[in-house]
Amino acid sequence: MGKSAETYYAEKLQQLLELQAAQRQNAPRLSAAGSRPRRTVQNQKTAAAPEKGADRAYYEGFRTRMQQNPQTAPRNQSGAAQRKSPANGARGGQPPHGRNMSASVGARRTANAHARTADRGKQWTDKPQEEKKRVDAYKRAAQGRKRRKLREILVSAVLMLGVLVVLCVVTYQLLFVIRNLDASGSSRYTSEEILAASGVDMGDHLYSFSSRVVQETIRLHCPYIAAVDVHRTPPGSIAFDIEEEEPAYYAAFYGEIWEVSRSLRVLDPVSESDAKEQGMIKLKLPEIKEAISGKRIAFSKIRSDDYMETVLDTLQNSDLAERIGMIDLRSPYNISMACDGKYKLLFGDVNVIDTKLRLAIAVLEDELFQSDNKASVDLTDLSATSVIIDNQLDLD
Repeated sequence: MGKSAETYYAEKLQQLLELQAAQRQNAPRLSAAGSRPRRTVQNQKTAAAPEKGADRAYYEGFRTRMQQNPQTAPRNQSGAAQRKSPANGARGGQPPHGRNMSASVGARRTANAHARTADRGKQWTDKPQEEKKRVDAYKRAAQGRKRRKLREILVSAVLMLGVLVVLCVVTYQLLFVIRNLDASGSSRYTSEEILAASGVDMGDHLYSFSSRVVQETIRLHCPYIAAVDVHRTPPGSIAFDIEEEEPAYYAAFYGEIWEVSRSLRVLDPVSESDAKEQGMIKLKLPEIKEAISGKRIAFSKIRSDDYMETVLDTLQNSDLAERIGMIDLRSPYNISMACDGKYKLLFGDVNVIDTKLRLAIAVLEDELFQSDNKASVDLTDLSATSVIIDNQLDLD
């Protein structure tokens, strides 16, 4: 395997240094007094001629070899120029002394060697930077390709989504149109009345309305309807299933008698005589905030809803429900009921109301209550129930 230019040059430089050291050892030494031995002109020429001829022959051959080597010739041009100038000077008739010439040539060669070493160090220093630049350029190109690909994917996704939305809209506009409406389950209202109250018309879109809103609208215009189930059948059919409720109570609002459902919804106006004939229970209610047909009664005090629902639900599940004609709920601590048209039951608060109702049934079965006398039964204290006969008792 051939040597590299650097190895070859290092070997030659080592040979040059060894040659210079040998020349310095063979140079004539100074006498003790510091004077040089006298030489004749012929001896000086004879001593200088071989030294000059050897140096010149070595340098000319080394320069020729360096120029012929394409790897080292460019970087050794400056050194060759420097070596050429002393030779030209020698031809001009002013040859330097052999020892001085060797020292100057060695210094130049050393300087050139350091310069080439610095060039090689710079080359190896610049090489990682160039490699890093190439790697960074490759990374930037790869990132650019990724960004372009991502943009293409996003654009394609947006276009596909847009096409899908357009198709959905067109399909919805053309197919999901109401062509059939029906309402069933009501005995008080006709199908036409319910459909008119719903606000849904033929030609509307199948999903253009809220079922909850339609239910509230129908119940507001048709008070006896308790619930509405909306059934959508694609592509264009809607059916309303109606559930009605009957009036269970009646009460006075704003100087007028109104029917009231078990859920305390205001129904239609009614006369008191008709209400009694239909077996409705009269309610004496606390202060109300709002009473609108088709809506639940709104009370001024929120707590009123709680205890009234408890009393009414317990009474409806009791055997005494069919015998009650009036319920006074104006105070949560003084609840009373009129029973059989001649007895007034005093319950006090709502605590253990179910037990109090069962006790009232047991008391009214006593023989004492088989007459036509009016009486009040105090059930506020279960351990001390009392009965007071009073024919002047107001049961309204």
